Amino acid sequence: MPGAPRTDPGGRFSRTGLFRTTHSRARRPIMDPQSWAKLFLIAMTTVSCVEDDSAYCFLLTRALAKNKTIRILSVHSRAEEALQYLPSLQPDVVLMDIKFAGMDGIECLKRLKQVEPPLLMQVLMLTQHDDDALVFESLKAGASGYLLKDRISVKEVSVAIKTVMAGGGVMSPTIARKVIQSFPATTASFATLSQRETEVLRYLSDGLMYKEIAPKLDISLNTVRAHVGAVYRKLHVQSRMDAARNYLHDPR
Repeated sequence: MPGAPRTDPGGRFSRTGLFRTTHSRARRPIMDPQSWAKLFLIAMTTVSCVEDDSAYCFLLTRALAKNKTIRILSVHSRAEEALQYLPSLQPDVVLMDIKFAGMDGIECLKRLKQVEPPLLMQVLMLTQHDDDALVFESLKAGASGYLLKDRISVKEVSVAIKTVMAGGGVMSPTIARKVIQSFPATTASFATLSQRETEVLRYLSDGLMYKEIAPKLDISLNTVRAHVGAVYRKLHVQSRMDAARNYLHDPR
């Protein structure tokens, strides 16, 4: 009949396709609301914050909670409290400060790493301290990144959370420079680099991305890539870190 809705002879589906029916025509949804809610929560990244600055923690977690892919799971003002509750809460990511009145954040991280069975959470040190010893002790203890509070926006914290969840590591540019400078320099001659290649290398060492370097030098993204390739070949390195390490130890 013209204009009539298509039907299923077996009586298995309604014309909307959203409900499955039995032979008695009793409708039931393919997925109930509770299942949808569980699926939605599984897709979210759960985050706990260990921070004794209540004002900063409130502003940070309130801003992060606006991100539809992040759910704030808990907030702890002391490392001892975090150590007590985090193993059972099992957040995906922990934002950990370092300096506390009692146990410090690095010791808390070390103890969390000793929990059996191993916890799958990623720990990001989020602090105002850029002391070399604290940086390396944190990374040695198993931190997935080291970020400075006064040099990172909430949006960048959200990106950092996403990065560590994908298996990456994150550091504020000044922290990355400290890490790079800690490696022994390899013998590499900068005499063969052109002035533009040296400029590109300097920006790479500052932690800038290719798309950030291009407008600074008023060149295209492809030209940046070409210069980077030339730098790698001339310095006999295979990565940004190797190239930057040489530059920082012996800048031209």
